[in-house]
Amino acid sequence: MSTAEKTELRAADLPEGPDSPSKHPAKRIRRSADEARRIILDAAEERLATQGPEGIRLQDIARDVGISHPAILHHFESREGLVRSLIARTSLQFRDKMLSALQDRNGKPLEADELIESVFEALSDRGTARLLSWMMLTGRQVEAENSRALMMEIATALHSRRIKDAEEKDEPAPDQEDTMFMAMLTANAAFGDAIIGRHLAEEAGLDHDGIIRFRRWFAHLLAEHADRRPGPQKS
Repeated sequence: MSTAEKTELRAADLPEGPDSPSKHPAKRIRRSADEARRIILDAAEERLATQGPEGIRLQDIARDVGISHPAILHHFESREGLVRSLIARTSLQFRDKMLSALQDRNGKPLEADELIESVFEALSDRGTARLLSWMMLTGRQVEAENSRALMMEIATALHSRRIKDAEEKDEPAPDQEDTMFMAMLTANAAFGDAIIGRHLAEEAGLDHDGIIRFRRWFAHLLAEHADRRPGPQKS
């Protein structure tokens, strides 16, 4: 179906009374296919963030949006198709946000807090890491090639920025593997936070503000490590 074709979304039920559906036909909102897909994915993302992967149920999402279950199948073919489209959209948004943060913004220094918060927000707070982990642990196929490409692209951009910063300070260039290790550590921390981080925080007596402080502490830890300019790792 082309994006020019239209999908009808039924409006919410009207209350009983003089203007009830018995006197006036239910309104229909005509939206493009792209717009329909977007609002379905928005609803799925909201359920993922609040309920986890098990919250992504097509009938519930259809009710949230105000469309029929077959309408979701029309756009995504299956629950699996919806999940994959959700992962793809979130990954693209995450990529764009990270690459934008790593760009040279008129000489402004690279803010570790901003980068780490972007990673945790995309992978942990929005539930993406839980969804990816659930898919892998239940034997579902995950586009590993795309994940590797995304990881490499972000690590390469981070390394380029670290090289530029070192040149401006007239310091030795950082080791590329060290940059990759920093990226891996950050991703591992975000995945761990998504899966068990809240439980660990509660066990440690940390509230929401405490979790934010931990993320900032983690960002400063990485920033201090980066400033030390470690050389290549010895085997």
